[in-house]
Amino acid sequence: MLAAGIVLLVASWLSGETLTRVPSWSGIAALAYLAIFGSLIAINAYMFLIRNVTPAVATSYAYVNPVVAVLLGTGFGGESLSLIEWLALAVIIFAVVLVTLGKYLFPVRSEATPCKASK
Repeated sequence: MLAAGIVLLVASWLSGETLTRVPSWSGIAALAYLAIFGSLIAINAYMFLIRNVTPAVATSYAYVNPVVAVLLGTGFGGESLSLIEWLALAVIIFAVVLVTLGKYLFPVRSEATPCKASK
């Protein structure tokens, strides 16, 4: 993220973009807090999952995090969602449930049946 931020900063400088307003210190502090602690929590949760669950379940956090953020925005931020956005959230949650329950819904067969050789 840091490298991407630097590239975007250089690109905006080269294209002539300027700041129209300087952010307040509380805004900068809030951004720093979210960047540092949000990243720390996310990487620690991911490392925990990698050690304790299957890779498919561990990587599903990447799909769950935006859903949680949207639901927090509707609950605490007063944001509203259209029907298509609610449907998209439902599809994401359904897909994560399928990935999580996949080994129970589609169990792996323990024995392979041998092929009969033709004579």
